[in-house]
Amino acid sequence: MGAVLLTGIGGLIGHAVARQLVAAGREVVALDRVPVPDAPCQVHRHEIGEVHRLHELVRQHRVTRIIHAGSISGPMVAPEEPAKVLAVNLGGLVDMLEVARIHGLARVVWFSSILAYEQRGGEAPVAEDAPLGADEAYGASKVAGEAVLRAYAVAHGVSGVAFRVASCYGPGRTTSCFIRTLVENARAGRPTLVPDATARDRQHIYVDDVAVAVVTALDAPNLPQRTYNLGPGEALTAAEVAARVGAGVPGVRLEVDLTAPYANRFALGPLDITAALRDLGFAPRIGLAEGAARTAAWLAARDRRTP
Repeated sequence: MGAVLLTGIGGLIGHAVARQLVAAGREVVALDRVPVPDAPCQVHRHEIGEVHRLHELVRQHRVTRIIHAGSISGPMVAPEEPAKVLAVNLGGLVDMLEVARIHGLARVVWFSSILAYEQRGGEAPVAEDAPLGADEAYGASKVAGEAVLRAYAVAHGVSGVAFRVASCYGPGRTTSCFIRTLVENARAGRPTLVPDATARDRQHIYVDDVAVAVVTALDAPNLPQRTYNLGPGEALTAAEVAARVGAGVPGVRLEVDLTAPYANRFALGPLDITAALRDLGFAPRIGLAEGAARTAAWLAARDRRTP
């Protein structure tokens, strides 16, 4: 089936995808800008913009597919540098699509986000044809990236698919994460403060569930859509999330503090995952209790390794 070029192996999703590909016996040509000590395969150092290096790797390893997970990973990263966010996220995607176009690769898988959608109230399910409308540079990079993906498909025949992923959590996530905060605070014996425990605006998906959909999409012979929602299929309140996390991690407590910052919330109804189920067999299998327990185990192991 040819080798898979995977960018961003040091990130949450990239690392999980690499583990699944290696376990399946696939050759993975992994890229990241920093060393990844616990990577399941060899990692090549790469910076966005090093296009000649990409062409060299594709030819050398007979790459047939790309999974582009290397980017600025959320609005919490470089929030005061919108030009950098746009340059990295769009520039990296264009590089991958150009490589796919020139070498005639079979598939490019890329990650959009729930933040590409226009925020609005209500609890109605949100399908892929809902209006887009980002409020900041990260979300805008996803909206624009989807348009670029479509342009390469229509004008140049590049087979690309984008996943609009809800708030993804699990072992390895290092940026701001409500699930990890709940777990860390429980381990420390303190409550997690939230400004609102009743708004139904939280959609958390475990990283391995996302990785399964990605690997499936990599080889799917025909995908009827260019974009797919990946989420839990429901929107929960902070109190509901805490209760489920507490079923897997003892000591979880939630307290309302109107001055506390928001984290990983988005005013949108639950992502409709019907299309992903139909075309990819996608169905979340790891619930919040199990996912939080796995996250707690990872944090404990990390603490044991840290002097």
